Amino acid sequence: MVRDFIDPSPEEHNIVLVPLATLRKAEWFIRSCEHCNAEGAELPFDCILDQLTGSDPSVTDYLLETPAMCPNCYRSIFENTLVEAA
Repeated sequence: MVRDFIDPSPEEHNIVLVPLATLRKAEWFIRSCEHCNAEGAELPFDCILDQLTGSDPSVTDYLLETPAMCPNCYRSIFENTLVEAA
């Protein structure tokens, strides 16, 4: 069924706690965020987290220990914040 692919069941859903060390590592892959670079920030931050954690993006949500920080404007970056990759 197509619905199962789009909307995973609770048993298939994966919530990943992202510790501070992983967030700091992820910040190295960010050049800017949607707040300071509205035109260049096109990638959701959780795509970077998917790569670092090796998680399946279709069934994974992230719970950040603390927000990541934009290296350009120092604003908070959350899971769905758009970023420009470095």
